[in-house]
Amino acid sequence: MTITLVWIMLLMQPASQTAASREPEVVVLAMFSAFNRHNAAAMEQMYAAEARLTSSDFCHARKRSDVKRTYDALFKAFPDIHDDVETIVSQGDRVAVRFTATSKLGGMSITIHTFLRVRDGRIVEDDSVFDTGGRPCEP
Repeated sequence: MTITLVWIMLLMQPASQTAASREPEVVVLAMFSAFNRHNAAAMEQMYAAEARLTSSDFCHARKRSDVKRTYDALFKAFPDIHDDVETIVSQGDRVAVRFTATSKLGGMSITIHTFLRVRDGRIVEDDSVFDTGGRPCEP
């Protein structure tokens, strides 16, 4: 009965409101899909021109122009890297994701928490936090 009530409530919402409330999550999931296909160019297209990226292993914030270079290097270093999204929570234009990045060839499994903000269908903020294992940041 509860599931039926939820479906009725969703169906009663205007279509534009339902689509708009899911848009940021859809954009973020598309970015993870591009990551898992190792398509750095497609990932770059998910970011707005003014995007700001921060990460536990970055020495300073990066820009959209750094996305392709950063992920191409990661895909080269870990040719089998894959992200498994465990939890995704969205509220308005903000999306929080907990996922695990694994590479059997690289002997790596890292849990990462990423906090994103999406505007006009593009990621404008991407802040990733994880244990770097004591490795120094990368310029």
